Amino acid sequence: MSITLKTINHVGIPIWDRRVSLKFYRDILGLKVIPSMVDSPNIVWTRTNDGTMVHLIEPTDGENLVNPHTAFEVEDFDETVTILRSSGYPELSDSGERHDGQKCIFVNDSDGNRLEFTTASGLKESKRVVDALGYTSESGKNFVSNSNTAIDILTVNHVGIPINDRFECMRMYRDLLNVKIIPHQIDGNTLVWTEMADGSMIHLIDPPKSIGPRGDGRQHVAFEVEDIEQAAEALVNANVEIVEGIGTRHDGQQFFFVYDPDGNRLEIATRGNHSNTRRMVDKNGYTSENSILL
Repeated sequence: MSITLKTINHVGIPIWDRRVSLKFYRDILGLKVIPSMVDSPNIVWTRTNDGTMVHLIEPTDGENLVNPHTAFEVEDFDETVTILRSSGYPELSDSGERHDGQKCIFVNDSDGNRLEFTTASGLKESKRVVDALGYTSESGKNFVSNSNTAIDILTVNHVGIPINDRFECMRMYRDLLNVKIIPHQIDGNTLVWTEMADGSMIHLIDPPKSIGPRGDGRQHVAFEVEDIEQAAEALVNANVEIVEGIGTRHDGQQFFFVYDPDGNRLEIATRGNHSNTRRMVDKNGYTSENSILL
């Protein structure tokens, strides 16, 4: 038996105040607010153009931000649950089912990163509706997002997950989750690039040599756009600071970084083409070019 990841179903991003965060995610980035399929009133469900979801999560106690998490849609949910229960990984939750029929289960990786595994969304019909602030109810008029932003978020390109021990984390991501390790397209060997069948990626990022005032920046979500210049211009016009970039990776992927109102690091990126790379990678994600380790 093995776990097969299909794609990123959603990401969970911690926020303090939805009124502030929606001005960024809904009005500037153009994410669509959709009805939530859980009963937790502190979660705002939004989605990108292809349906990949971004869950904005307020504190459950009003005082402490929740931890971010990434949810992966799997090929066989029941088999995934069986494998996870025998894996020995900590903080394994009970499996649950949402109002749209989506099944889910949570677990921590060896570095404490919260991961979720799900079926597809929308397996059952739901008549839930949502208002402009993401509050969901069982009846009423459904809010339709109509942002005038020039930014067009296509999907989640990748997630950046911080790790402390590369060899230990390979036991989960390479051996248990069977993600494909691919040559990275940056300079140096400070991270592992892995890829799922649909091209979405998980970047596993080693500890940095130093930490800046905004943290180490490893934990991040990368949103994919087609026009990087247009996205950058729209963010600058909205008084959002570009803190890094625009840069270009070796596979042609263009990117830049910003922070949301709550200090979450976000990447805006195009899709690179690394299918014909001359780079090679070993089983632990160390990448070389012309037989020289980067």
